[in-house]
Amino acid sequence: MKLNKKVLWLVLAAVVLGLFAGLGGQTAKAAGDSLYFPQTGHVISGNFLEYWQNNGGLTVFGYPITDAAIEPDTETGNAYLTQWFERNSFQLHPEFTGTQYEVLLGLLGKRLTANRLVNDPAFQPVGPQPGTFFFPQTRHNVDNRFYRFWQNNGSLARLGYPISEARPETDPATGKAFLAQWFERARIEYHPENSAPYTVELGLLGNEIKTTAPEKLLQNFYSSINNKTFQQAYNYWDTPTRSLPPFGQWSAGYSDTISVALTTGQYRVDIGAGNAYAAVPVVLVATKMDGSRQTFSGCYTTHRINIEPDSPWAISSAAIQQDTSGASIQALLDKAAAGCANQG
Repeated sequence: MKLNKKVLWLVLAAVVLGLFAGLGGQTAKAAGDSLYFPQTGHVISGNFLEYWQNNGGLTVFGYPITDAAIEPDTETGNAYLTQWFERNSFQLHPEFTGTQYEVLLGLLGKRLTANRLVNDPAFQPVGPQPGTFFFPQTRHNVDNRFYRFWQNNGSLARLGYPISEARPETDPATGKAFLAQWFERARIEYHPENSAPYTVELGLLGNEIKTTAPEKLLQNFYSSINNKTFQQAYNYWDTPTRSLPPFGQWSAGYSDTISVALTTGQYRVDIGAGNAYAAVPVVLVATKMDGSRQTFSGCYTTHRINIEPDSPWAISSAAIQQDTSGASIQALLDKAAAGCANQG
């Protein structure tokens, strides 16, 4: 009798790998050349499983968050067998069969920083700086902690060249600001709150593209504003240099603001002509330097290119107004939701 896959996993003994030390008691189950993860409900197989196991596994790449499928790569214009993980994506390149480049990570660093490569000073080429390793190929300096991690975790083949200088960055996973540096295929982060050897680790770029949502985008936007990582916030917009005032003028608008509290309401995602849009109702409460508060409400329109699997959500427009009526946050949110519905 032929066993189905679920029964087969139950019959086979669980294979416990040394790199699963951080699973907290939950182990993946192996069947042949496949590994099933009950944590996310996805399987790694074949070339991808071999690469995952031999290059750091869970610690470096995280759990799989999709199954493998043929997907177009926006950066190259080609289609590859692709599987997404919490920290990156794997692509199978049959043209490199038998070499170390048969499985490559997606160019997610470049994808997530497309605007910043043009308008963020930290992404512009510079000269060599003392106490760092200089890459003449992209004219960026790599912090020594990050350079050691780069060397020990696949270097150019896995992570690519640096495309920025190291700067404080708001981590979308935690909302906290850490020293970070962008590479073509990854973001390396310094986490002093972790014990060694986990003080330096890769950002969750796979999650930031595949499992994000419009309200999470807006949370990231305001976390970045609250942490004063303004270049990051500015570039959560689709076309910031066209949609917003020049960066210096825009960021100066928050110079007397301590923080902004965001509340979002229900929304729907509309899909058409290869794009996805969501009009998200919001209420904002800004705390000023003098201790006063200002309340705003309205609608953010967010956008994603739906036919590009590696396209993140971005802000395309906003209709926000200050409110001085003293109405409750819920009342303002209901009013904003009605306005957003009229935009749909």
